[in-house]
Amino acid sequence: MWRLMPGQRLRSRSWDGEQFVLYNNLSGDTHLLDAASVEVLDLLQRGAADAAALAAALQLDDGALPQLEALLADLHSLDLVEPAAC
Repeated sequence: MWRLMPGQRLRSRSWDGEQFVLYNNLSGDTHLLDAASVEVLDLLQRGAADAAALAAALQLDDGALPQLEALLADLHSLDLVEPAAC
């Protein structure tokens, strides 16, 4: 299970729909993310979810699960998401 960092309010902007500038209010950091990353963060704003549930919500096939898990690990390394207790 994954969730946004508690207390986090994410603000993003895009000019082309493919790359997004995202501001993290907790760290003060600004990140350049792709559309897939922002979609995952938008879903996690609704509540914690595991990779399989996120893949289903994004209508990804089973073969995309490893890439989604890698994306979640990348977002975790940026302190945007964290593992959530089940």
